[in-house]
Amino acid sequence: MNLKVWPISAHFVRSLHNLAPFAEIAGKFNFDKPTHTIREINKDHNRVGQSTVILNGWIDRPPKKLSSKLVFACLRDTKSDYAQLICKDQETAEKLASRKPEDVVSVVGTVQPKKSKDGQPETWELVLKDLKVLNSADIQTVQLNSLKHTTGQFPQEFRYLQLRQPYYQRSLRKRAQIAAVARRVLDANEFVEIETPLLFKSTPEGADEFLVPTRKQGQFYALPQSPQQYKQLLMASGFDRYYQLAKCFRDEDLRADRQPEFTQIDLEMSFAKKEDVMHTVETVIKAIFKETRQADLFTPSEDMSSLVLSGEKPFKRLSYREAMHYYGIDKPDLRSNLRFKLLNEFYDSQGSVQGVVLPGAANLDGIDQLISSHEYSNRRPYIAKIKSMNDLTTWHSASPFVFKGNINELNESLGLQVGDVVALGDLVYPDKERHRHVYENPTPLGKFRQLAIQHFPDLWRYDTGQSTNDTFAACWVTNFPLFSPTEDPLSKGKEYPVYLKDTYEATHHPFTMFDLTQGVTPSLDNVLDVEGEHYDLVINGVEVGGGSQRIHDAQVQRYVLKEILKVHNAEELFGHLLKALDSGCPPHAGFAVGFDRLCSMIVGSSNIRDVVAFPKTQAGTDPVVGSPSRVAQDTLDNYHIQCKDV
Repeated sequence: MNLKVWPISAHFVRSLHNLAPFAEIAGKFNFDKPTHTIREINKDHNRVGQSTVILNGWIDRPPKKLSSKLVFACLRDTKSDYAQLICKDQETAEKLASRKPEDVVSVVGTVQPKKSKDGQPETWELVLKDLKVLNSADIQTVQLNSLKHTTGQFPQEFRYLQLRQPYYQRSLRKRAQIAAVARRVLDANEFVEIETPLLFKSTPEGADEFLVPTRKQGQFYALPQSPQQYKQLLMASGFDRYYQLAKCFRDEDLRADRQPEFTQIDLEMSFAKKEDVMHTVETVIKAIFKETRQADLFTPSEDMSSLVLSGEKPFKRLSYREAMHYYGIDKPDLRSNLRFKLLNEFYDSQGSVQGVVLPGAANLDGIDQLISSHEYSNRRPYIAKIKSMNDLTTWHSASPFVFKGNINELNESLGLQVGDVVALGDLVYPDKERHRHVYENPTPLGKFRQLAIQHFPDLWRYDTGQSTNDTFAACWVTNFPLFSPTEDPLSKGKEYPVYLKDTYEATHHPFTMFDLTQGVTPSLDNVLDVEGEHYDLVINGVEVGGGSQRIHDAQVQRYVLKEILKVHNAEELFGHLLKALDSGCPPHAGFAVGFDRLCSMIVGSSNIRDVVAFPKTQAGTDPVVGSPSRVAQDTLDNYHIQCKDV
């Protein structure tokens, strides 16, 4: 390919006096396409023979010079595959020896078989005939070369350098594959992909919003926390099956599994009940794990005594009450066989007392990490090591709970033996008389179980024939309380939560229908008794997604907003939705899969940053581009905004 040379003026020539010569610049843009990929050659290098091969990529590490005519180097291509380069003539060897890590090159050569040691299959190397430099890495890039295989140490302002590495290349390509599978399955089930607006209005949905100013004074858009209201409007519009890979935004504290902007596989179905949605979600999730991780999902057996392959069977369902009572959290990791016992017959308590035993844990290295008080945000469960027969008969005496039973019967109920660790925790009910629901999540003992699984992942688990990392245990959690009492902000950090009187919030969002099988409608008299038609999908202790049957009756929706949640300006905030419900909106239900969390689980990472190209830091910044950034006051004046120094 020849570059056409256009005539240029003398003024233009003078303005470029600091540029390299034209031929040098043109050489960086005039390059040949690769004849092969490294992966293609790896499959059968003998078939390539002595034909000329062109490869493009990066110098992966500093070349190794053995003599003036013999230099070795490693090329990394865009598929994150590696090829050894070897030069045997002095001119090309000098070119290669002068290269630095991350220089972009196009190389020409022939494939030469290379004998492997220790009986390994024969490999190959590329004998160079020519090398063209398409771009040189600067000194800062070279200095960062030693950190490119690290994670926490790599400066995030150079994320694009980190993304060149095989782990991140594989992770983002896997993300694309997962999205493709989800789309294919939903398309095959006659779902329609519809994009909803990102410029929404400010409505209370739980987390803080990102606001977008406009040139109209006092008028703001809000970025959507989810497409919830738009997708319900689509159901009112006559679409019976909708989905999209939706961008969502929440201005909240960040952690390993949370970003201010995130993606979810969002879907909604009209003339559908929760059973229809749950079946669809299971179909999508099973296909994703099968095709992108080559893994089948497990689910608990009917009696919870083992894990079984789900196959065509639906995932096991746990009620919220069961999850909190037996696992102390609404997203239990069911790879572990640790299950709590309720011990109310042995203890006097205003709530309930739970107990769990870690068999054989008393002398384990690292067991004290579960006992350390800094691991618990409020109060620590009572934990005892049973190292002797004396411990077995006296361990209960130091617990903070009033014991009223027989210690031998308690030990027998727990299955406690010498060499074990036992832990007790209490459940706190806002309604102490009815003991209906627990809102402290996780409970102290639930946190203890999480720590036990985290620090000892291969202990106290069901035998599936797979390693812990290759076992995926799925279940549904259902029958959540529809409303939750509002916790007093002043009680944060205290030993026990304190709830505000007669003040409630939607446990998930205010558009969830109540459970009709209870035979009651919500009122201020029974608000904490009413359960919602919400369902969460939990895999390995991660809430992969959640959904619900929606309220499609405008009268019921107005009642929930105004009478229970005390949203006094409900018409102003949600009038668009209420009018749509009044227009003859069909029954509908939906779900949203946390796409980033799902992707990180499939690639085997606990941090969603690994599957997001340019994630924000824990401070909510993007060091690559320097956002958020300050804006000049004359620009802010167009939006009627004035910044004040605090």
